[in-house]
Amino acid sequence: MKWSSLLVVLFLLAGCIPKSYIETLGIISAVGYDLTEDERIRGTLVMYQFDAGETSTSQVVTGEADTSKGIRFATSRLTSHQLVSGQVRLEIFENELAKRGMMKYMDTLQRDAAISDMGYLATSEVPSEELLKSGNDEDRPNTGNYIQELIKKSIKEEAIPNAVLTSFLHDYYDTGKDPILPSLTLEDDKAVINGISLFQDDRYVHTTSHEHTFYIMLMKQEFDHGQFQVQLPKDALEKYHKKESIDQPGENALHVSIHELNSEHAITPSKGDPTKQSFKLKMEGRLLEITQDIDLKNEEAVETLEKEIAKQIKRHLQETLQVLIDNRVDPVGFGAKYNTQNRTNRVTKENWREQIPSLQVDFDVSFKLLRYGISE
Repeated sequence: MKWSSLLVVLFLLAGCIPKSYIETLGIISAVGYDLTEDERIRGTLVMYQFDAGETSTSQVVTGEADTSKGIRFATSRLTSHQLVSGQVRLEIFENELAKRGMMKYMDTLQRDAAISDMGYLATSEVPSEELLKSGNDEDRPNTGNYIQELIKKSIKEEAIPNAVLTSFLHDYYDTGKDPILPSLTLEDDKAVINGISLFQDDRYVHTTSHEHTFYIMLMKQEFDHGQFQVQLPKDALEKYHKKESIDQPGENALHVSIHELNSEHAITPSKGDPTKQSFKLKMEGRLLEITQDIDLKNEEAVETLEKEIAKQIKRHLQETLQVLIDNRVDPVGFGAKYNTQNRTNRVTKENWREQIPSLQVDFDVSFKLLRYGISE
């Protein structure tokens, strides 16, 4: 009995995966992909290395290949460590490469079981190699980790939409909806988010401004604790200026800053026609700052302020929708929403792309100030 038990144990041990000592591993945490002049792929890998006598260090290596998978082989000769991808949390694609379609790279990421499907994706206006080798003056082990935390923080603050691999794939496969990703660039040799990238299916087509990013977010998801600023006509609240104010009415621009923003919306497609839809948006938030000395104890002044904010939000939504129409993209999912409520004349990936230029959305916006003034 003892011998048989020993044989079973030896058999199980023989089938175990060989152990790798951590000091011999190069654990990849971030990868960037660029298109070279000769149509090849340049891959930049950021990896952790561990030394028993020191704290963990990082290294950046770059290699060229004809496929994203081949990058691993091209870069492995540049380090004595064994490259492993179990900690990849960030994948960056240069715009020129993303224009050719992302799914050929997404397929590799999906099939590699060692890569987390909760890793972040982003595009870059500059070569990703420059991003990953750029300066990192914060308390981060490397620039890849810094960018990962930057994206994570921005998603948490509702400044950009979710950017994990699973979200991208969900929007790609959902008929009547296009994915979006955060866009990166360099400012003073530091990686920053400069907007979001719009996609036709899996092909990058346009990068939005920060302002349009907010209004796309407003259409795409509901806010719990967001913030935004809006400029109103400078004489919109002229009659409600405090009498003791030293400011001359009408001379200063009227800027309003809102935080603790909460929103909910409802999209209602017309029956049988996906190009005609209604969008009802309710918002409420706290007034953080206003650049004119308005008498906010006057209820009429507050109601006027709320209406003016709602009016400007509606105008910006219409302008942002036009950007989407001009680029024939639908990150909001108007087409997908139509399909959920209609069984006839359903949209497909092909025919919805052709119908987007005819899309008309009737925006109904209301805004409520929750608290305002130091007395409240």
